[in-house]
Amino acid sequence: MSELFGLLFGAVLVNNLVLTTLVGLDLQVTASQRMHTAWLLGLATLYCLSLCLPGAYLIDHLLIIPLQLQYLDLLFYMMLIMGIVYASQKVVALFFPLLSEHVNAIVPVILVNSIFLAVILLSQDQSLTFFGSFYSGVGTGTGFLFLLLVLTCLRERIDNDDVPVSFRGLPILLMALGIFSMGLMGLAGLK
Repeated sequence: MSELFGLLFGAVLVNNLVLTTLVGLDLQVTASQRMHTAWLLGLATLYCLSLCLPGAYLIDHLLIIPLQLQYLDLLFYMMLIMGIVYASQKVVALFFPLLSEHVNAIVPVILVNSIFLAVILLSQDQSLTFFGSFYSGVGTGTGFLFLLLVLTCLRERIDNDDVPVSFRGLPILLMALGIFSMGLMGLAGLK
């Protein structure tokens, strides 16, 4: 149990994929302009990541490895991501019609999100179990949501403060993100 908690904590804060490998940083910067958009995109990413990693584990162990189709793994992973996103869109349209309009607006953004494929490919090196891959997906999605909300709050604060002209906008945001990243890297030594 403590191993799974360590995996979850590590994926959220210490090994935050956006801060360590810069995967999905472009989406973080563009989606952090409004709190409503940040919540919606962050929760959608968390949901899709928590389904993509166990799905990729099943595809690996039931299809790719037994049939020796390693050269088609990217195709299978992309089909998995597209299937999960479109199936989720249909489920939301069926059960939550008021939320459907907002979800339809972010579906193209989610489909081009590089974090899904990056997490699937990076998780192959970790040799996780099925539940470990689920926890890793939840942890990575939670870390993405956490960082997105922090960036949104930081952006609101920067917009309201008096920042020198040459640092306004993206430069001060990236500098603050770098300082935040160094602070979280300090947690890597904790045992």
